[in-house]
Amino acid sequence: MDAIKQYMKPKWWLIVIGALGVITGVVNFATAEDSAEMGWGEDYTANDVFYEKAWGLSQLPISIVALVSGLMLTGRARSIMAMTISGGFWSSMLVLYPAGTDAGYGFMEIQMLVVITVIMGGLFTSGYLHLEDEEE
Repeated sequence: MDAIKQYMKPKWWLIVIGALGVITGVVNFATAEDSAEMGWGEDYTANDVFYEKAWGLSQLPISIVALVSGLMLTGRARSIMAMTISGGFWSSMLVLYPAGTDAGYGFMEIQMLVVITVIMGGLFTSGYLHLEDEEE
């Protein structure tokens, strides 16, 4: 178990996932027209572009919370935040995935759900494994 725990440190999972979330959110906002075309096809509307921008911006708060949690929290508090962030994000994807699939949204393919499940599962596991650790 110690071999797994050394690679599953919530600090680094939170920092990396938070940083990637900020980057992908900003990129999605900046390239909203491309995202709208990929998601809805060539006949996308201004509303589709707006929603892509809003989706990109909506990633920022939770990504920043993840990043700051990795940098500022320690011990049990950090582990709880890792589990909370992963559970919240994964839960939202479980709701958004079928809604997006029903609407014909091009980004909602099973691969997306699998990748998010693996990443959020890793974040959750990192928090769980270190839940009883002493303060770092």
